[in-house]
Amino acid sequence: MNLSTFIVLCILICIVALDIRYLMKNGIDSCSGDCGSCGPSCKWANDVKKAQRKIRFQKKMKQLFQMK
Repeated sequence: MNLSTFIVLCILICIVALDIRYLMKNGIDSCSGDCGSCGPSCKWANDVKKAQRKIRFQKKMKQLFQMK
């Protein structure tokens, strides 16, 4: 691996990290985990455990990137 390849790799890693941080901060969707507020229109209505796992994952990612 030469210097130019290493620089390009570092730039790509930075872009991916910033993209993940942006998605975690702004969110992909607006699921708050309170399934009672959405009712039947919620895409997670029939799968509460899946929604809870998604929320735990988002919280871990926010902690990893130290976002509030």
